[in-house]
Amino acid sequence: MKIYFKILLFLILYSSCQNNKNQIDMELDYDIVPIPKKIKVIQDNKGLAFDKKILVFSNHPEIEKLLKVLKKDIKNVTSLDIDFSITSKEYANMVFDIQENYQDEQYSIHVNEKIHVKGGSYRALAMAKSSLLQILIKNKGSLAFPLVEINDNPDSEYRGLLIDLARMWHDIPTLKNIIDMAAFYKINYIQLHLSDDQSFTFPMEKYPKIATPDRPYSKKDFRELVKYADDRGIIIIPELDVPGHSRQLVEIYPEIFGVNNGFLQINPWKSNVINIASEKVYEAIDDMIGEIVEVFDTSPYFHIGGDEANLDLYKNVPEVKDFMKKNGIENDVHELFRYFLVRMNKIVKKHNKKMFLWEGFRREGKIEIPRDVVVFEFETMYHLPNHLIEDGFTVVNTSWQPLYLVSGGLKQPRSRRAMWSPEKIYSWNIWRWEHWWENTPVYKKPMQLEETSQIIGAQMCSWEQAGEAEIPTLRKRLPVFIERVWNNKQKIPFEKFFPTVEKNDFKLSKIINDKRQDTLLLGYDFEGDCLWCD
Repeated sequence: MKIYFKILLFLILYSSCQNNKNQIDMELDYDIVPIPKKIKVIQDNKGLAFDKKILVFSNHPEIEKLLKVLKKDIKNVTSLDIDFSITSKEYANMVFDIQENYQDEQYSIHVNEKIHVKGGSYRALAMAKSSLLQILIKNKGSLAFPLVEINDNPDSEYRGLLIDLARMWHDIPTLKNIIDMAAFYKINYIQLHLSDDQSFTFPMEKYPKIATPDRPYSKKDFRELVKYADDRGIIIIPELDVPGHSRQLVEIYPEIFGVNNGFLQINPWKSNVINIASEKVYEAIDDMIGEIVEVFDTSPYFHIGGDEANLDLYKNVPEVKDFMKKNGIENDVHELFRYFLVRMNKIVKKHNKKMFLWEGFRREGKIEIPRDVVVFEFETMYHLPNHLIEDGFTVVNTSWQPLYLVSGGLKQPRSRRAMWSPEKIYSWNIWRWEHWWENTPVYKKPMQLEETSQIIGAQMCSWEQAGEAEIPTLRKRLPVFIERVWNNKQKIPFEKFFPTVEKNDFKLSKIINDKRQDTLLLGYDFEGDCLWCD
């Protein structure tokens, strides 16, 4: 019995010595984007090193999928093949805990004798994973982390990135790289623009002719992307853009979606609104949303577009007038549009989702727009952001300037690249709207609102960009954007912040295996009065 206790004591002492040996001398590296709320150095120039194996404990059943992501990213960044093994809490040297008293996206990291990661949810742990990636280094063949304590949570609950699949082709590997980049910088939502005049990218079973042949995504492809994003703490939000931007629907199924106004025969390009005065359309949209949400099952939201609809196409059409009269709608196409948005909200709710839509309806109107929708304010042409706030709407800031990236990589001699420099993005904040177009209310006179919780965040939007252009144009703009959304008020000057972006971009290159950079970046701000000019 005495021999047993001696052996046990030896093993405990040996284990303790081994733990001490894991602490090494190293230069501190805790430059994290976005900047955490609090970072405390536990011991100067000291780190915790691991050779080949890390013993992990977690109280969350899905931690193994996060460990697979972390293992892959570590190998890409350092070339080290770390073995993560699940063990009990007492033997673990890395612990992941879900804390009920934490906010949903709040996380903390404590690196000393072990690494202890806490979060309010799986997504919070995924964001902590990204911070670990940004502070780790390879030290003499070992994986090392500085001895630090980090406490962090975002100021804005919505931190989005839109990718336009309908206008330009993006292959699946590119989309996965975009997801990896977004996760690295703690973007929590990616909106996929699935339909527009140019193409319809989602394959419909009930309407098989809709899917555009040269956009050959399958439901399996989209499910794979949804899971890939979910493993990294990101939710993909689908967008079906109606009633405008819908030429594909009108041309392919005119018997369902077409408006009998004569334009389809005279000028098909201009006939790009669906017939919102037809019950067949509402039934079809209900079916389509049902198919889409079944695939994008992690998203609590559904975006219906609702922007730039040419309502004049509904004027003086007998069947439209009859529908309006039958449903008690005033003889005003703007009221018909409001009726459509109300119906869409009911359909989206039927599928247990919350409706997102672009700013596209005007303030004045008798039919009340429900206040439980979220409005993405981008242009200030239809509804001013201050009025949306005054009227009780929840808003996501998608200010055209400086949050849009347009036409990057587009091989079209008349197109101009409309995007803005990192320093310009850094000067923006979530309560501010700007625009380059002289016809908008905020042209050369930005609208700066007072701080309000009704603006829940912001979204960077990549429109009409070729797939191969996404990584180069986004890689040093997206982290600047996320800094301004994660931390609503500037923490440090741009001159001190941007080197942190450059430093982490080196690791990003390894994670996504892509070193391509934008040739127009610092100091480049789009100026002009048109995007498509001769």
